[in-house]
Amino acid sequence: MSPIDQVLAAACALDASGKAPSLALIKSRLGNKFPMPILIQGLQQFKSMPKAERERLAALSIPEVEEQKPTEPVPLSVTTLAAQLTELQKGFEQAIALKNTEIMQLTNELIELKQRVNQLELQGKSV
Repeated sequence: MSPIDQVLAAACALDASGKAPSLALIKSRLGNKFPMPILIQGLQQFKSMPKAERERLAALSIPEVEEQKPTEPVPLSVTTLAAQLTELQKGFEQAIALKNTEIMQLTNELIELKQRVNQLELQGKSV
């Protein structure tokens, strides 16, 4: 099962249990083995899926990762927070780059479709 499929299955399991899937809930269910861009992409795909596809995913089961709760609160240092911030920024930048690529592809397709419509209109006028 691919990482995206695992994220989708986790989102589906959350949805089936009556919880609205979110990045935090999916991450807590899967643990820290997936990078943030994969989690974001999987959640976006889940939210855009038709209900029938969600029901198909409900049949998939993934093993739940036990939540590891530290016995003592872990003090967060500035260095740790800075590293986490950097990781989040990279994830957002990757997600933005992915969306920008999709926008460019859609823009190119729109341009091609407009050109085809113009050609068809010209053919219709000459007939």
